[in-house]
Amino acid sequence: MSANGLAQPISICLAVRNEEERIESILTDLLELDYPDYEVVLVDDFSEDHTLLKVAQLAKKYPRLKFTSISQETNFSEKIAINLSLKAASFDRIVFLSPESQSVDSAFLKKLDDNAGDSNLMMCYINFAPQKSWRNKLCRIERLTAFVYSAAFSMAGLPVFYEDRNVLFQKSIYFDQSGFRGKMNDHFANLELIFNDRFKKKIHVSIDPDTFIYEQGGIQRGVFFDLLKKRIRLTQHLGFWKRLVYFMGDLSKSLFFGTLVWMLVTEPKNWVFVVVPAILVLVMQFFILKSVVAHLKEDKILLSSFVYVYIRPVLNLLQATKNYINDKKNKWN
Repeated sequence: MSANGLAQPISICLAVRNEEERIESILTDLLELDYPDYEVVLVDDFSEDHTLLKVAQLAKKYPRLKFTSISQETNFSEKIAINLSLKAASFDRIVFLSPESQSVDSAFLKKLDDNAGDSNLMMCYINFAPQKSWRNKLCRIERLTAFVYSAAFSMAGLPVFYEDRNVLFQKSIYFDQSGFRGKMNDHFANLELIFNDRFKKKIHVSIDPDTFIYEQGGIQRGVFFDLLKKRIRLTQHLGFWKRLVYFMGDLSKSLFFGTLVWMLVTEPKNWVFVVVPAILVLVMQFFILKSVVAHLKEDKILLSSFVYVYIRPVLNLLQATKNYINDKKNKWN
């Protein structure tokens, strides 16, 4: 919200491909939000069905809908779509969503504006919609913990972004950082690469439920490891001191249990003095996580998320090793 109390205009951007069956419902939800000044900018990513035709028909009904398209297949279609969206957007404040975003709350943009303040980047929660499958639960836990870490470190002055959707940001950030110049071949991420660049950031984290986005659709095999690989790659692209802080966070969790086991083996008679402090630490961390998870409306995955926090450093190490081996192979191929 501006200094005079007026709502600031916002551009919602999204890219679609072969969404002929769903495009009307996707866009109708976004085009009928309760907000005075906004637009929806859509890029059709070389659809092979009648998606673009339906979008053109909707644009006649909704003047706030703008659209363009990518006319050929390309390896960089996601980044090209983002670039086209930002060039077409009329307003400086941008939020990217995906076609999988479930029915967005009618007050979504109003709440974004209310919570943004004078920030140039506002991180909002996004996750998969709950489904009855272990893949869905595992991926939700990974995205939840990634958001918690990202938000905590960002508020501590060490910002890192693992998502580029549902982030309200100023368009000028993208162009001031020269867009994707030098980043086109980084296929593992898109705007996260821009957000994690070195520039003056005023970051806000929103935990207002009306700003949350849940994405629908089935989760295919390998999605969890794609999320893990993306997060590790993004962390590896951070500056030295940020990487060191994140590494020390993982190391501390590994050392916690390693030290606990070592003390129990070497000093079994003093087990009370070893176990009781460890339990107190775990209880304290559990209640901190419980408070955060309650704000994010993810109580059903609280216990599994708590366990995952301590398994995560091992997964990080295994994935980082796998990335290193693959990079070496690709270098010589």
